[in-house]
Amino acid sequence: MNSPSPYQRILLKLTGEIWEDKKLLKDISEEIIEAIENFLIKIAIVTGGGNFVRGTINDMGNRLLADRIGMLGTIINALIIEDYLKKKLPCVIFSSFSCMPIVEHYSVEKAKEALENGKIVILAGGTGNPYFSTDTACALRGRELKVDVILKGTKVEGVYSEDPLKNKKAKFYKKITYEEVIKKGLKIMDEAAFYILKEVRIPLIIYNGMKKGNLKKILLGEEVGSLIC
Repeated sequence: MNSPSPYQRILLKLTGEIWEDKKLLKDISEEIIEAIENFLIKIAIVTGGGNFVRGTINDMGNRLLADRIGMLGTIINALIIEDYLKKKLPCVIFSSFSCMPIVEHYSVEKAKEALENGKIVILAGGTGNPYFSTDTACALRGRELKVDVILKGTKVEGVYSEDPLKNKKAKFYKKITYEEVIKKGLKIMDEAAFYILKEVRIPLIIYNGMKKGNLKKILLGEEVGSLIC
């Protein structure tokens, strides 16, 4: 079955918390495999590292160290999800910094070639620089690979005026522009990432990546989460 999907080339950003639940990671891996087999789409995955460290290390206050640990963590996460995916489909991991011979060093040309050859491209290491999050890497890679849409799986349902886990009365935005997001100072992604995506006009869907089936619904064109465009 080759069901139609409104998207042909997708960049999928997965939060590091997904790696804390092996069953959830397995379920999401199966969804990715099903999406490629049924919808004939090309997928690049940016791995987060929040399961290792998020932001600064509070007891040390060392952002540089925290970012370095996080970047290494994204490579570990990439190796883990590759192990799930490669049992059914060919994969290749690219790191933004040299980590040979474990994974390949990223280049736009190699990543594009891998996508065209039907491989799942896994992008690790963030931007390769401290002080920039994997959100910024997500925007940069989406631009370089000329994707149709960026899907960011998080632990909330989409974009809110405030953190809904802290304020249950936070306003939910089903659809919002990049200009509004920047003006309101919404923190669903880094501001640098928003400016990059705004410039190249790549739509971004923020959705609950912890719920099985959400990815498939989005690929079928169903309205899930929040659309930023």
